[in-house]
Amino acid sequence: MGTALPATGAIPYNRDSLQESRSPYGYRQEDLLDRIQLNHRKFEDDVAWRWIPPEGKPTSCLVALHGMGQDGSGLARLLQHLSERGVALLTPDGPYRHEVRERNTIREGHSWYIYTGDQQRFLNSMQKSEKDLLGLVETVLDSTGLDGSRTTLLGFSQGGYMAGFIACRHPERFANCIIASARLKHEFLEDELTSGKLPAVLLLHDENDPLTQPDPVRESMRILSQSGANVTLDWHSDGHRLGEGSIASIERWLESRGLLG
Repeated sequence: MGTALPATGAIPYNRDSLQESRSPYGYRQEDLLDRIQLNHRKFEDDVAWRWIPPEGKPTSCLVALHGMGQDGSGLARLLQHLSERGVALLTPDGPYRHEVRERNTIREGHSWYIYTGDQQRFLNSMQKSEKDLLGLVETVLDSTGLDGSRTTLLGFSQGGYMAGFIACRHPERFANCIIASARLKHEFLEDELTSGKLPAVLLLHDENDPLTQPDPVRESMRILSQSGANVTLDWHSDGHRLGEGSIASIERWLESRGLLG
């Protein structure tokens, strides 16, 4: 005999997916809908973040957002040497869990938003991550005495989507933005792109990137330039990753902005 679910365990349903039952013990569709109890519950999860303090007096802060299915540990390893030049480094994990299936293994990573093709849900999940990240950044950076003019938001791939979105919406918090292996999600930034207040932006991309095409990045360059942003586009040959060429471009750009000691 099966065990009945308690009312608090009721499962959300899609009305359109329910079909009239023709079994002798079933209910007609309208009767079934009347019998379903729809409930809601809230849940929270612990999400990691890493803080690498600068050696000596801080000159700037770099907040780095990983790609889909990754976590902040990889970027921490790639960028930790910048602490020798006064950069305080913050590498948080995305708030959404993301299962990655590979040939012989399954591993758990993180993502910054939920994308199913539903643009409103996409935007809502980006805004939820934005709120979480801003709260973390404000809390952590209070200890450095650095303001937004000396703070950079860097994002790789999916993290690049988030970095451009958040920095353009909050240039007072992030006056500097690096979008690597991604384009600017300009569709969600119509008001911001006409405001006249935008961060300085570095776009990093490989023209032969096997996952993201170069033309949307060129279009991002055009849109940002027309909007009055201080924007630079650097091409590299690292593929869809942050390799030696990408890291060198990041360092040159940060130095040109006076953000390295």
